[in-house]
Amino acid sequence: MNRGLFFILVTVLFSTELWSANSLVDTKLGRNTLELRFKHNIKDTDIKHFVIHAKGFTKYVYDIKNGYLPRGKTLRYSHPDIRAFRIGQYRTNVLRIVIESTKRIKKSHSTSGRVLEIPIPSGKKSYKRSKKYIDKKFTNNIKNRYRVVIDAGHGGRDRGASCCSLHEKKFTLSMAYNLKKRLEKKGYSVYMTRSSDKYISLIERTKYANRKQADIFVSIHVNAAPKRKVKKLKGIEIYYLSKKNVHLKGETITYKGKTVYYKNSVNMMMNKKKISLSRKLGIKVQQGMNRNIRKGYGSLVSKLKRSDFWVLTGTKMPTILVETGYITHKKDRKRLTSSYYRNLAIKGIVDGIDSYFKL
Repeated sequence: MNRGLFFILVTVLFSTELWSANSLVDTKLGRNTLELRFKHNIKDTDIKHFVIHAKGFTKYVYDIKNGYLPRGKTLRYSHPDIRAFRIGQYRTNVLRIVIESTKRIKKSHSTSGRVLEIPIPSGKKSYKRSKKYIDKKFTNNIKNRYRVVIDAGHGGRDRGASCCSLHEKKFTLSMAYNLKKRLEKKGYSVYMTRSSDKYISLIERTKYANRKQADIFVSIHVNAAPKRKVKKLKGIEIYYLSKKNVHLKGETITYKGKTVYYKNSVNMMMNKKKISLSRKLGIKVQQGMNRNIRKGYGSLVSKLKRSDFWVLTGTKMPTILVETGYITHKKDRKRLTSSYYRNLAIKGIVDGIDSYFKL
């Protein structure tokens, strides 16, 4: 009995603009065509097509220049003549589709606006999409393409904010490990600038993130207020880049009067795209933290702010610095010493990262 073999097609419903990538946003199966709809217009010159003949079947390969598969929503289609189907990120800027068919396909593909039509063996009827579902294993594989560098603020001889025999460096390392564990469980590739009570300079932290070619950088901190404001300042604060103390001089970039990088690195560090995406990441994380912490505590003061901290300036990827509370404020300090609060805060950051990547 010839039961229609299933093939899995990964599709996305993703509107976030990631650099110059052309995201796949929808698919549709007709009687003899597979229709792929992208976010931007697609041209014939964007498609490289070739055929591989094998015993009993033929492989039809389509490489799509600047095609991008940002997340793992999956749909199933059934078709009696499709032996196998694969779709994946062949290269950073190439999306590859492979169809293995037991019947020869004589027609060629075509493009129109944002749509690419790929021919498939003619069927007697139109094959319908099944109900949407999420393939968790595949979703994790998709997420695994995203690299996150977590920076536990301070460390070693640098205690950070201190109050009542409590030190920031211990809180940040604990929360960084919590964040790493939760993100890895979801399938992200995660790296930490420090994994022990060790002093690491700010420049070393950002250089590490740049070497890892991270997609985002998240620096975890605990805040402190001056004595005259200890009763007033409280809540979480999330920072993204301001260019206030960063200047270009000839072929170099100077930060607070010191030369730190040559100009060929500036475009990545200071471009508007990075700042825009950092702001977006900050908004998503703020929303996630607000939602989670308010469930447990009912109230929360949170602010999205701009600053020129070096960890925001020296990275080439979207970057935020998260102040998880004021150690100098009685109410915040009580929360920070509670694992329940810290778990809610970290869960909020994870939800924000998921939302940023639209996963």
